[in-house]
Amino acid sequence: MGKATKVTVIGGGGTAIFMATYLTIQGHEVTICDEEWHGTRLKAIQKAGNEMNLIGNCGTGHAVIHEITFDVEKALKNAEVVLISAMAKRHESISDWIAPYLREGQTVCFSAGNCASITLKKKLGDKKVVVGEMQGNIGPCRLVDTTTVTCAFPYAEKPVAAFPACDNDALVAGLSKVYPCHAIKNVFQATLSSPNVSIHLAGTLMNTSKMETMNDFRLYQDGMSPSVATVIDAVENERESVMDKMGYQRTRAVGQIYSLLEYPKHPELAQFRVLSGPVKGVHDRYVIEDAHAGNSLLLSIAKNFGIKTPVVEALLTLASVLNDNEDFYAGGLTLENLGLAEKSVEEINNYLETGN
Repeated sequence: MGKATKVTVIGGGGTAIFMATYLTIQGHEVTICDEEWHGTRLKAIQKAGNEMNLIGNCGTGHAVIHEITFDVEKALKNAEVVLISAMAKRHESISDWIAPYLREGQTVCFSAGNCASITLKKKLGDKKVVVGEMQGNIGPCRLVDTTTVTCAFPYAEKPVAAFPACDNDALVAGLSKVYPCHAIKNVFQATLSSPNVSIHLAGTLMNTSKMETMNDFRLYQDGMSPSVATVIDAVENERESVMDKMGYQRTRAVGQIYSLLEYPKHPELAQFRVLSGPVKGVHDRYVIEDAHAGNSLLLSIAKNFGIKTPVVEALLTLASVLNDNEDFYAGGLTLENLGLAEKSVEEINNYLETGN
């Protein structure tokens, strides 16, 4: 075990609680903090004496979390590493909340980011804080009950990117105190490469009937089929066209979907298959977060360069229809909303590299 690091986790959901539990077991001094209105789970853990249990493929153990607080100034004061786990639609408000209290020398990383590091970095002004994000989430984790959390996969070294990407080395140096990681090109590559971009929206929308007619629907156990895999594969083909245009390394997740269908060959996926969710059907984060974030960014880059992505566009249209016609694209993570519309590949990547 390496040197103990003072870590603050911002968030009150399953992923944030998993990170706080896991890192406490690893020997780090962890504070977890969220806005009071989102603190129901954290208050329940406080009542249990800050005690948490970890089960699953990422290890097992018992943790007593150093501190749970709703005072963000106190939570951030002594932190060396700050990890943020929250829905993409909360990133703006959380950035406003924490920016005044972040200080020079801290490393901040979103899990998953969805380009939130751009938002936070702008709010920090001239503060020399290293800000970045992970490619996708830290892992597929869930709260089992009030004081038990699980993760279906062991930790694997995470691809990460800073904004601006010229800070990549500093991000890796800071984050590696708690999580082994390596840098990729920039935050667009990190966002687009997340498996959720191809799996969540397509998988959920292809299962609307089943979600609404059965109890305790679990996407990776009850919702995977050859046809669903075909649609996910089609999204990944469209994503590859965009990634190639931007000069980003390709990633594909559909192979794991096919593996999920081969139960005897892949018993190691048993815990992943039974993960709960989406619990709110078509109104779940599997739809609203990924429509708002990764899929909107993918579509906007495609439109900017005349790349055809009919499957992604159709999925966003369906997501809107099923959510009272909310226009996820108009208010989402797009080149337009980032001020990068009609820019060239070189101009976009230069901005992501330098921040200028």
